[in-house]
Amino acid sequence: MAPAWELPADSETPCILLEPLHGETGEALDFRWTSMNVPAEGWVRSLELGRHVSLWMREGLALFDVAAFVRVLMRGVPHVGQLPGDAAGRRYVVVRHGEGLALWLLPRDEGQAADAHQAERERAARQEVEAALARAEQTVSALREAEERYRLATRATHDVLWDWHFATDHVRWDPGTGNAFGHATSVLEHKLGWWGERVHDDDRDRVVDRLVEFVASTGDVWSEEYRFQRADGTWAHVLDRGVLARDDEGRPVRMIGSMMDVTERTRQMETMVEEARFRERFIGILGHDLRNPLNAIVLSARAQKRRGPLECTPEQHRQHAQRIEASATRMGNMIADLLDLTRARLAGGIPLRKGPTDLGAVCQQVVDELSAAYPDRAVAVDVDGKAEGEWDAERLAQVLSNLVGNALEHGSPDAPVFLRCYAKGEHQLLEVQNPGNPIPEELRERLFDPFRQGEGEREQGGRRNSGLGLGLFIVKEIVQAHGGTVEVTSTQKDGTTFTVRLPRPPRPKAKAKTGRGRTRTA
Repeated sequence: MAPAWELPADSETPCILLEPLHGETGEALDFRWTSMNVPAEGWVRSLELGRHVSLWMREGLALFDVAAFVRVLMRGVPHVGQLPGDAAGRRYVVVRHGEGLALWLLPRDEGQAADAHQAERERAARQEVEAALARAEQTVSALREAEERYRLATRATHDVLWDWHFATDHVRWDPGTGNAFGHATSVLEHKLGWWGERVHDDDRDRVVDRLVEFVASTGDVWSEEYRFQRADGTWAHVLDRGVLARDDEGRPVRMIGSMMDVTERTRQMETMVEEARFRERFIGILGHDLRNPLNAIVLSARAQKRRGPLECTPEQHRQHAQRIEASATRMGNMIADLLDLTRARLAGGIPLRKGPTDLGAVCQQVVDELSAAYPDRAVAVDVDGKAEGEWDAERLAQVLSNLVGNALEHGSPDAPVFLRCYAKGEHQLLEVQNPGNPIPEELRERLFDPFRQGEGEREQGGRRNSGLGLGLFIVKEIVQAHGGTVEVTSTQKDGTTFTVRLPRPPRPKAKAKTGRGRTRTA
């Protein structure tokens, strides 16, 4: 039996060091001795006591109050008691000692005058106990100060602080000022498997495997980023960090860490990356597509200047003028699309000027304009019923011009394009359908993104399509600004159909006058 720590070799005061025994949930249930000095050894042997304090009995009575020992371990406040059934009235003191307790048995009170030597020994023993109590008080003060710092740090952070005990595999959550990702307080203490089940499927193997590898290694700091499921089923991007404590033999004992919600930071980083890619595509495509019509204007102007008005035939002069006009129109359309793009991304959406609008007339207007650019193609218009409402006629004409123009360009050249306008419930529907090869699925997923062009796109005359890949993006923005939706279906059998769904304004309720001059709703 090793002597008690910091105990003088010649001390006759019995001292026993105890270690706690924890239950499945981590709470201390009992204590057992780990070492004692010679006087304590004689006392234990004389009473034939085992190792567990809860089994130390005398005449059917427990010698010590285990619950009081647990309170000393938890709070750090020393406990003084008296041995039951001890005729001499022996008292004892229990203090915190490291991760366990130190039990001191105070000298017997014989009720008679002791000689000077005995008194000196008792005084020395009391001094030893008082010194131990003083050290215990210092430890309690330090623990209280550390607890206060921890409490203030917890209040200052929105992180979830966690404490993982390897002996019980229990994890204790402390949400600080946060809400533990919406999970109820009943799960603030849980098994490690509960956490693993809420890691995203695409991240779980990586995160769990690296955690297992870390625990098996000699490292002491672990960190991972992954997606964690909130109580409402949504996913939070988290930064999880932990520090591992090991025993003297290097075995993991306890791990403490924090889980930080970095969803907003991740979203901002993704936005910054997307904006950087957007600017790169914007500059590259803009420089390429604007250069073509600008070169046509410059070359035509130079040819006109080089030959002079007298050397050019009327036909050459007309061709130069048409080329300059068509190129300038294309550049103007590009600039208009870029302005719409800027409004959609920076101003919160494309502005509208709503007014009484007849969509049937808008459909016919768009078809007439495109028929001039595609004289060899057929566009069938079907307006079913009334199509009046409060919309922005020019913007919806822009929508139909883009959709019908795309259908003429990408559909089968020998098949007509169908444009339907009809009411359905509280919505007005516009459908543009063309036979032909279906749009590939991977292209449909990003069809309405800016700067996304369909395969085989080509220039024809001075039509609206600018080649920047903004047409369908602007279509979506205009429709959404009206509170509607736009969808696309594309199959080999039925071809490609774009469906625009616009909310119809409620019809005004009719009013009738009563005989007394009042009005009532019919």
